[in-house]
Amino acid sequence: MNAETLTGYVRAALQSLDEGRAVERVGIRAGLELVFGRAVAEEEIDAAITQLRLIPPFMSLEERVELVLESLAGATEEQPFLHEEQQAVAELFDAAERGEPFSLRVRHDFGVLSPWHAACLAEAIRGGRVTRAEALSCLLDGERLTAHLAGFNEMRMPLTFRTTDHNGMPRVTRDLEPVIFQEAVEINTPGRPFRMAIANESELRQVAIPEPETVAWLDGTITPESVLYDVGANVGYYALHAASLYPGVRAVAFEPAPLNVARLNTNIHLNRLGGAVMAFPIALSEVSGVLRFGNSYFVGGGWSHRGIDDRKDIPGETFFSGCVAYSLDDFLVQSAFLPFPTHLKIDVDGPELKVLRGAMATLADPRLQHLLIEMRADDEVLEAERLLGALGWVLVGERGSGLGNRIFVRA
Repeated sequence: MNAETLTGYVRAALQSLDEGRAVERVGIRAGLELVFGRAVAEEEIDAAITQLRLIPPFMSLEERVELVLESLAGATEEQPFLHEEQQAVAELFDAAERGEPFSLRVRHDFGVLSPWHAACLAEAIRGGRVTRAEALSCLLDGERLTAHLAGFNEMRMPLTFRTTDHNGMPRVTRDLEPVIFQEAVEINTPGRPFRMAIANESELRQVAIPEPETVAWLDGTITPESVLYDVGANVGYYALHAASLYPGVRAVAFEPAPLNVARLNTNIHLNRLGGAVMAFPIALSEVSGVLRFGNSYFVGGGWSHRGIDDRKDIPGETFFSGCVAYSLDDFLVQSAFLPFPTHLKIDVDGPELKVLRGAMATLADPRLQHLLIEMRADDEVLEAERLLGALGWVLVGERGSGLGNRIFVRA
């Protein structure tokens, strides 16, 4: 076998990966035996295929072929092919057998994401459930390692039953958690169901006890042509609910809290609603500019933040993150690619009047027909009614609902 033949095997293997087909193991075996000068084990073939998968896909086929050939040509007796991988396996087994913590590099190479992953893998090694050859074939291949340990990784751990208090927020400040339990729960609507990811007590509250008035408002007024602007969207419950009522509904969600923005986009993607719902990591206010956002509770799904409202005096430490703010009027001028709202929901835990004052042109536009705003202070409610009444809006329903929701319609 010559270099040209080896090049052909490498090219064929990479083409198989590009096309989603299984790599021909006969060619990989022949190529490795040419390099090693000896027979190779099945696990070494698995490891070599994994290495091929890790080559950046943005490189051209010929560039990837050349990279593999250079790697093979650089192998020496002291630094043979898969030398670093063999070292990682040796380090893994040494640590497991000595009862020592895995290094960060080993944790990376074998997907050890938490202390429970580490304990499971170490116990499997000490119990003979994983051999060195099998570990080599699983290196940088978490799916293979997970399958190999199926039925073995039943780890017992103490459970903490966490609930929400103090307006829904946890009393205890937590640092990074060693393990996170996560699931997607399904919520029914009069249209089709949607799903939301749950990883903590605050996110659980969002789906377990949504505001009934807001849900009823959406169910009673949204039509297939509706466009909801959700100001203070949190992790997206109401935007996703609206978009799930009819296929044609569009929603634009505004949320400046950094942890909520990440989960909001996760939930949009989880439901494959990227074409119907778009999230913006910004605050709406009366002026456009750069502000700071006070995170009163640093947890995904958190609400009642200090936010951009400096008047709010919330006990405890506040973490400030950077925040870009727009008035709704300015935002609409600069986002011509978005549809104009027919529905506007404002729930920003404090600066609702700022949002209204920055949306006077929008509120005057007859295309906007429905408004729900959460306000509790009587003086602010009266000011909101004055501003909206001058633009032709009428308050419907009782003035003082339990949640402070005020629903307006265009007269």
